[in-house]
Amino acid sequence: MRDTAGGVSEGGPWAGETDREVRGREFIFRLFSTLGFLLLVQLGRLNVNLGGKVDYPPLYALGGAYIAYTLAAYRYHGVLGNKRGLRLLTTVVDLSAICLAIYLCGGVESYTFLFLGMSPVIGSVYGELRGALLATFLGFLGYTVVVLADRSLPPGFDLAQALILRYGFLAGASILDIYLTDILMKDRRRLRLFYEISHSSSKSPALYNVMAEITHRMAEIMRAEIVLLLTRDENDASLVAQQPSPGLDYLVASRLRIPLGSESLLAKSFERGSPLLLTRRACREMELPMPLPVMRLLDLMACPLEARGKKIGLLVLANKLDRRGFSRRDMDILKLLAPHISVFLDNAILFRRSEEKVAQLTSLIRVVDAIHTTSSLDQLYNLAMDVIRALFAPDKALINLVDAQSGKLRTVRNLGYDQEYAERHLSHPFEPIAGCFVFKSGDYLICPDVKMEKRCPNMMVSEDIKSVLCVPIRSGTKLYGILHMASRFERAFDEEDAALAKAIGEQIGVAVERARLFEEISQLAVTDELTGLYNIRHLKRVLGEEVKRSLRYGRAFSFIMLDIDYFKIYNDQHGHLRGDEVLRILAGLLQQNVREVDTVFRYGGEEFSIIIPEVAKQEAMAMAERIRRMVQDYVFPFEEFQPGGNLTVSMGISGFPEDAEETEELIDRADRALYRAKLTGRNRVCLYDPSLDREAFHPHVPF
Repeated sequence: MRDTAGGVSEGGPWAGETDREVRGREFIFRLFSTLGFLLLVQLGRLNVNLGGKVDYPPLYALGGAYIAYTLAAYRYHGVLGNKRGLRLLTTVVDLSAICLAIYLCGGVESYTFLFLGMSPVIGSVYGELRGALLATFLGFLGYTVVVLADRSLPPGFDLAQALILRYGFLAGASILDIYLTDILMKDRRRLRLFYEISHSSSKSPALYNVMAEITHRMAEIMRAEIVLLLTRDENDASLVAQQPSPGLDYLVASRLRIPLGSESLLAKSFERGSPLLLTRRACREMELPMPLPVMRLLDLMACPLEARGKKIGLLVLANKLDRRGFSRRDMDILKLLAPHISVFLDNAILFRRSEEKVAQLTSLIRVVDAIHTTSSLDQLYNLAMDVIRALFAPDKALINLVDAQSGKLRTVRNLGYDQEYAERHLSHPFEPIAGCFVFKSGDYLICPDVKMEKRCPNMMVSEDIKSVLCVPIRSGTKLYGILHMASRFERAFDEEDAALAKAIGEQIGVAVERARLFEEISQLAVTDELTGLYNIRHLKRVLGEEVKRSLRYGRAFSFIMLDIDYFKIYNDQHGHLRGDEVLRILAGLLQQNVREVDTVFRYGGEEFSIIIPEVAKQEAMAMAERIRRMVQDYVFPFEEFQPGGNLTVSMGISGFPEDAEETEELIDRADRALYRAKLTGRNRVCLYDPSLDREAFHPHVPF
C-alpha cells in the first residue's frame, strides 16, 4: 500500500482509506488467519484425518513467529506500505508462512493445502488484480517447493493423481478468487470513488470544483473517454454544457447547447426523465442525428439529474475510441449514483447563486459607498468598470454619457477597446441619442444575437461581438447615458444580469447628477452672478496658484486692475438696471479680447481684474492699451451723456516678481497704479512705478 503524507492510501482497491483503517484490516486478516489455521489443525488431536501427520511443536513456533511478524507489520505499516519492494516482501512472507505450515502438516499428503486457495485474496489486498495474479503465482511456486521437499502420498493416490488433483484445485480456486476479486474490488472501488466525490464536494462546494470532481471521477469509474454535465438553462429552454468536460475541447464544450423540445435523444432523455443507453451497434446503425453533434460516438450513456422535485441537468458519458463498451451493469451503477450526484450538483448550484447574490450586493454597496465618499466622477467610473468586469465578464464595455453641446453620446470609460479604436471612435461624441433604443424606450435592451437584432442600428461595435446588454444611466426620470456591455458569446446576458446592470446604471446616474449639481454649486460659489465672471474669492485662489507656478518655473506674469470711469454718474442718470447691463457688456468684451490662458474676474462694483500668465509688465501694457481702445470705441447705451461723450476705463498694471512678493501685495501695486491713472485724467493705462505710487493716496490704502 502506498500512503500519502496525510495518511490516506492512494493506490489499490482501498483508495481513500486512512492508514489506520488499512493497517487494522491487515492485522485482523493475519491474526484470524493464523488462529483459524491453528484451530483447524487441532482437529488432528481429535482423531480427524487431516491427510497427513502434523508436527505440532514447529507449527506452534511458526504460528508464534507469524503473530510476532503480524504485530511488527502493524507497528511499522507506514514503512512497509510506502515502498514497493517491501510490499512485495510482505506478500512473499505471508505465502511462505502458509506453505511452510502446509509442509509441517504433512506436505503433499495434508489437506491443509486448501488454504493456498485464498492466496489471490492475499495478493488483492496489496495490488488488486495484479496482486492477485502475483499471489497465485507465488502460491503455486511455494506449493511446488513443498512437493519437492515432502513427497509423502495421501492414501489411495499415486503422486501424479495427487498433484493433478491439488494443482487443479489451486487453479480452479485461483480463477474463481480472481474473478470474484475483480468484481468485488471494482464495485468497492466505485463505492470508494463515490465516497470521495461526496467527501470532496462537501469540502469545496464551489460549482467548478464539484463538477470537476464529478466528471473526472465518473470518467475513472466508468472508463469513459468523454464525461459531460449538461445543466438546464431556464431562460433559453436548453441544456448547456458546463466546464470542465473531460474528453472535449474547451471551445467545443462552451458552444454545446441542446434545445429542449428538439429531436435530440439527449433532450428527450432529459424531458422524459429516463436514462439512455446506446451500444456501439446502436450508434453505428443510428439514422437520427448523433446525440452529441460535435463528434461521432461509439457508445453513450445518459442519466437525468433531479433534485428537490425538479430536473436540473443531464450526466452524459461517451466513448469515441476503441474502448470497452458500456453495459447494463454500468447503466445500473450510473442510475445508483445519479440521485447523489444530483444532490451534490444542486447544492453547488445553490452555493454559486448565493455567492453571486453576495457578490452583487457587495458590488452595489461598493458603488453606493463610492457615491457618498467620493466627489470625483473619474474614480466612480473606474470603480463601476471594475465592478462590471467582475460581475459580468464582458469582452467590451462602455459608459456613455450625453454630451450637452452636441446632444450625442460621449464615452467616458471603455473596457476592451484598443487605443487606436478608442482614439478614432470614442474620443469624441459619436452616436445621436435619437437612434438609441434605450433612450427611446427608457428601458434596458438584451440582444442575444446581434446578427438578428433590428431594434438598434448601433449594436454591432465589432465583428467578434455576438451578444449585447444595454441599460440606461438614469436618476429618477432623467436619462444621462447608457451602460453598454458586449460579449463574443451568444446569449451571454440574461434577465438577472439586466436587473443588476440596471441597478448599477441607476447608481452611476445618481452619482452623475450629484456631481453635476456639485459642479453647479461650486461654480456659483466662485462666479459672479451678474456677469458670469469669476469673483474675488476665486481670484485670490488662482492668483496664489500663479504665484507658486511663477516661483517654481521662474516665469513672470502680470496683473491688471480695471475700473469704469465715472460709473456712478452713469448709474445716477440711468439707473442700476442700465448700469448692470453695461457691466455685463464690458465683461463680455473683456473675455473676447484676452487670450485663452488669461482669466478675467469681477473684483467688485465696477472694478475688474485680469491675470496674464507668462507675460512681463511691459508686454501687458500693450495688451491693456488695446483693451482700453476697444472699450473707448465700443458704443454703449446712453454713453453720450457721460463726461467726454463716451464710456471709458482706466487700468493699472503690476508684475510678479518685479513689483511684489506675494498675492495681496501684487493686488495692492496694481490698485495704486490704477489710482494714478484716475488722478492723471482717466481713460488710460498706468504701470506700477515705486517712485510715483509710493505716496499716492487712494481708498484702498490706509493713511
